[in-house]
Amino acid sequence: MIQEHKPVASLLRRSSSDKEDDLASLDPNPINSTATTTATRRHVATIPKPNSPNPAPIPDAAAQGSPVRAKTDKPRPKGSLVDLLVANRSYWTLAVVLFAAFVFIPHVHERLFSRELHASRPWPNNITSTHCKKAHPGRPLVQYVLMVDAGSMGSRIHVYKFNYCNATPELEGDTFGHVEPGLSSYDGDSEGAARSLDKLLDLALKTVPTYLHSSTPVAVKATAGLRLLGEEKSEMILAAVRRRLESTYPFPIVKDQGVAVMDGADEGVYAWVTVNYLLERFNSFKKKPTVAILDLGGASTQVVFEPRVVAGHSVAQGEHRYPMNFNGNEYVLYQHSHLGYGLIMARSQINNYVVANPLNAKHGVILGDKEYAHPCLPVGTRQDFVTVDNEQVVLVGVSDPTDQCKAMVEAIFYKHKKCDMSPCSFNGVYQPSLHATAEDDIYAFSFFFDLTAPFRLGSATLAQEMTIGEIEELTDRVCIGDEDGFLDFQDSAEAMKELRKSANICMDLRFIYGLLQHGYGIPKARKVKLAKKLKGYETGWTVGGSIAILEDNWFVGSSI
Repeated sequence: MIQEHKPVASLLRRSSSDKEDDLASLDPNPINSTATTTATRRHVATIPKPNSPNPAPIPDAAAQGSPVRAKTDKPRPKGSLVDLLVANRSYWTLAVVLFAAFVFIPHVHERLFSRELHASRPWPNNITSTHCKKAHPGRPLVQYVLMVDAGSMGSRIHVYKFNYCNATPELEGDTFGHVEPGLSSYDGDSEGAARSLDKLLDLALKTVPTYLHSSTPVAVKATAGLRLLGEEKSEMILAAVRRRLESTYPFPIVKDQGVAVMDGADEGVYAWVTVNYLLERFNSFKKKPTVAILDLGGASTQVVFEPRVVAGHSVAQGEHRYPMNFNGNEYVLYQHSHLGYGLIMARSQINNYVVANPLNAKHGVILGDKEYAHPCLPVGTRQDFVTVDNEQVVLVGVSDPTDQCKAMVEAIFYKHKKCDMSPCSFNGVYQPSLHATAEDDIYAFSFFFDLTAPFRLGSATLAQEMTIGEIEELTDRVCIGDEDGFLDFQDSAEAMKELRKSANICMDLRFIYGLLQHGYGIPKARKVKLAKKLKGYETGWTVGGSIAILEDNWFVGSSI
């Protein structure tokens, strides 16, 4: 459990020590904790007492050359109420401003008094926590957050239930829903995209107690898939989603970026927060080692870790550097989101490379016009494909997984591309050595888990581990398995189901191995922890994003 005195959301704020020299800061409104406030002197006119001897004369404004009109009416008695008001006008101005802010700016009122409202209103007996019976002072006993992950493959909702047994939120429940396809599939039909989320929001209506509907924040975060549609189309879809939420559902939308395309940096950092939060790496004043995370989606892949300091340095300046403070401890993270290297986009890159660098047919396969031999597909498999140049072609499997397929996959990482800032991982992107500077565990999830677990311990085992060498061995077995009917996997119904489901399984596993070993440079002997869930909760960015919402906006709504 995270210590009470420090908000979890501070994890997501950049460290002030890096503000001046990190011009590419990811936080658009950083809080500079080192800034100083310059005191200003107030010059208040001295008002003489009515009976004081030789009172100082009040200068004539006109005689002083002041633009103020000279007064010709009857002089006021010195020390009158009007004189007092004039002399103290700065204080009265401040009072008027504060009163206006209180009355006319609702969120100021909320921030000042919402905690008291939480504490003063009676809490319903039927809304309980399994962890405690009484809320921390000024907090609700239970708080829900609705987080919609609008990914490239589909949209998912997490209805998270938190308690406030302590000052900071503790996760105690998650109701999950999923729909396909993703928002990016509704190109040209923004209203249809918005309606596609109804099933998810209806689940939230049933899960969250009615009493808490108007105080349960909702956020819809689209990831890389929607980014690829372009700004205009994605904005139209997001605007339709917002209208649908506002007109149909009672949940308040998170104020800042509540319905938006999530920045790749935030996606990775939120995932890093999720995993380390669930592993309890933040629950102590003494800094604990943190784990690295690798996330593989459909359109992009993220890497986030805290490199070991070498010669006084850990991460060079730039957008990849993400400093943050928590519990008095400073974390300097490396993060990068590789757009185009998610599983689905990687398939497209490999297929385009096959077309651009044609191979000779083998295994008796005869190629026709606009047909190309594909070494990562089983012999005789035929797939229609539209190239990056919008050409319709056919990919024909010739199954050469250990040589030509491996070479085709490794080619898309462009390891020989110019590296402007050394060292680089792949495609010319700067990255400290993951193996040499990430001393603790490496956690990999999403497609990393989904495509390997069925052939290892099964998907029901939600946390497993493999060395990179074992992933290579598994890849080889799958890729040559079509030659004997996959005899190695006949004893596993789940593995056989996975093999029959997609002809791309060899290419996908070859890409995963290539990304880990060739791309990120992780040695074959090093273990990677493959996790779908930790302590019953999904890995990924959604828990971290929800914690940030609670810490910044837990008072959203007015029903409590």
